[in-house]
Amino acid sequence: MSLRHFALLFGVCLVWGLNFVVAKWSLSGTPVLVEGFEGSPPFFFAFLRFFLLYAVLGPWLRPVPRHMGVVIGAALTMGAIQFALLFIGLRYASPSAIAIVVQLAVPFTTVLSIIFLKERVRWIRGSGMAIAFAGAALVVLKPAEFSFTAGLLAGVGAAFAAAAGSILVKKADMSAMSLQAWIGLISWPPLLAMTLLFERDQIAASLDGGWLFVGSLAFTVLLVNIFGHGSFYYLLRRYDASLIAPLTLMGPLIGVILGVVLLGDPVTWQLIVGGVLALAGVGVVAARRAKTVGPTTPMGRPR
Repeated sequence: MSLRHFALLFGVCLVWGLNFVVAKWSLSGTPVLVEGFEGSPPFFFAFLRFFLLYAVLGPWLRPVPRHMGVVIGAALTMGAIQFALLFIGLRYASPSAIAIVVQLAVPFTTVLSIIFLKERVRWIRGSGMAIAFAGAALVVLKPAEFSFTAGLLAGVGAAFAAAAGSILVKKADMSAMSLQAWIGLISWPPLLAMTLLFERDQIAASLDGGWLFVGSLAFTVLLVNIFGHGSFYYLLRRYDASLIAPLTLMGPLIGVILGVVLLGDPVTWQLIVGGVLALAGVGVVAARRAKTVGPTTPMGRPR
């Protein structure tokens, strides 16, 4: 990989890692930065994200995909369902822990590929999956209480939704921009319904964030989606996925570091040991999957 392309990939991972912190600021409130801001409701924030994504990428909706049922399924799982759960997780859990937990999308995708695509898994990938799940369980579980935190369980659900969407995406022959445009169009109506049913005073609560709220929306749409995913697929077309996929693990590592530095996330032995195990296992699965599945399967991350 050339130095220029590695710098581009590092920039993508930096944006993805920073997105955990930016989303946490937007969803949980940051009285230090904006006095009185207690956070935007998660369904409302997700609705705005995908509505703006659809508005920006509207021209890429044509031509209309041939397999619309597959596109709808992929859009709902990778869009509305994944981000409803992800934003709930970020509202009630630390971004460092969520950054690790959502990487379960990679082994989840492998499990679903075995079930639905009849893929065969050898012992190396199987071991990587077991290590990843064990590490994530260590991050999620509270040994003293022997209970699971609701926020991190929502993060696990988001990872599973992303994995299900990845399986469907394999059957949809679309460009990255076209896929994101359809994800935006299909995701915002159910998210609008969810925020109207389950949340109150969404607009007032969000507007309290002022410049931070507007900046967060612009960041997640323009940098995370358009720049991040556009550049990611650009690199996948030029390099083997076996090279690109493991390098994207810089994203969650950056997310953990920024969560500790910028938000003061607690650094516990569970986070360190579980994070190392989870990311090591994901790295093994990502590298092995890339050689057998190819570059069409997206990696699991907050998009």
